Amino acid sequence: MMERNHSSYKELKEQFVSGHNGSPASEITLIYFGIACCVFLHNAFAIRCRNLWFHWITDFLFLVLPGLSSVTFLSESKTIIIVSVLSLAALSIMISKQVNSKNSTSSVSILGQELDKNLDFISNFRAYALICTSICILAVDFKVFPRRFCKAETYGTGLMDTGVGLFIVANGIVSPESRNKGKISSLKSSLLSSLPLIILGMGRVLSTKGVNYQEHVTEYGVHWNFFFTVSAVKICSSLLLTFLGNIILSGPAIIVILLYQLLLNKFGLSGYLALGADGHGGRTGLLDSNREGIVSCAGYLSLYLLAVDLGKHIFNRERKTVRDWLSFAGVLCLLQAVLWCVMMWTEIHVQQVSRRFANLAYVVWILALSIFLLWLLLLVELFRYTQSPTLSKSEGDVCLLSAINYNGLLYFLLANVFTGLVNLSIDTLKSPPAQSMGILVSYMGILGFVTVLLYKWKIRLKFW
Repeated sequence: MMERNHSSYKELKEQFVSGHNGSPASEITLIYFGIACCVFLHNAFAIRCRNLWFHWITDFLFLVLPGLSSVTFLSESKTIIIVSVLSLAALSIMISKQVNSKNSTSSVSILGQELDKNLDFISNFRAYALICTSICILAVDFKVFPRRFCKAETYGTGLMDTGVGLFIVANGIVSPESRNKGKISSLKSSLLSSLPLIILGMGRVLSTKGVNYQEHVTEYGVHWNFFFTVSAVKICSSLLLTFLGNIILSGPAIIVILLYQLLLNKFGLSGYLALGADGHGGRTGLLDSNREGIVSCAGYLSLYLLAVDLGKHIFNRERKTVRDWLSFAGVLCLLQAVLWCVMMWTEIHVQQVSRRFANLAYVVWILALSIFLLWLLLLVELFRYTQSPTLSKSEGDVCLLSAINYNGLLYFLLANVFTGLVNLSIDTLKSPPAQSMGILVSYMGILGFVTVLLYKWKIRLKFW
């Protein structure tokens, strides 16, 4: 790497990702709509092939590349990408219907058809939460990634603001608490699963400080990071649920976020988080240096509890047929519509969305966006069952998404390592668009291939 003033270069990199105001929430919603369309396209082609290379390439082309393109060099053409994806899917379905016209099934028998106990829409949601985050953490360092998709400095809805929120929701939905496991086993499981996160958090602090890596301090603080937030939320929620027991958690979650928002609005907590104890943005002492990361855990805790409640409604209700799941899809549709209205009202009358604070508007926004994506992915999966047998689930279907779920923590860890290596190897600020896209495509391709390979060999990185 060419010689340069590392201090000034680090400052340039930090300025490049700082001070942004995000983009309209509608644009971010459109991006996630495109994600569901990618799964729809993959299902429509229903490619059956046990060749690892072929499966990896097709999964990458259908499931990753459209989303990667829509947030980089084709960011102004998202609608065209979505229309193209849907058109290809429709064409594939029409051809399949012509080939399998004799296998048509009546609508009555379809609605009464029993489905697999474990549907894929939750797994697909979890996988895409990691895919989107992995794309953004490296793409943000290149100019090909629009600045409006960066994390908003204090207020606003940026695409990257959704990462930690969706991750919290995904964890909450499939948590031991959502499946009504015993208090002791849930607490033990949460404590054990938090250990690798704490270790990774400490490792990130030591590595970034050791190589003088660029940091966005107002994101979490000087030492705090994503891994500490997730582990803190898991531990706090488990301790809280040990005392609360098996109750409806929406009540405690709402109480937590309303009390937190009261502190933000009426007791000067917003000012403290934005400007620090000295009122000028300074950072003195451990607490003040990491104020955003520590205090925002209250908002993330509320979001996690709401996600646990959502998971209970998904896993602990008896749904066997297509009709049962269609009814649930209707509930999700109504719920997300209500949440979008609440978000808009909150932004006007309470406080704008702030990932930095993890305030009320942010929690409602992430919950609405999560339910919107879950709803779409559920509809995509149910549509599979209304079509000819060529669209039915086959072994290895959505292989990349299954592989990411199988090794989620390793996938995200590798994404962070690869991101660091790229940033230490080249000057991303001077990288031309073609080179930037080549690096991003290679990065996501290698990341996916390693994950699929481990899944094929049934190798799983698990610390507990």
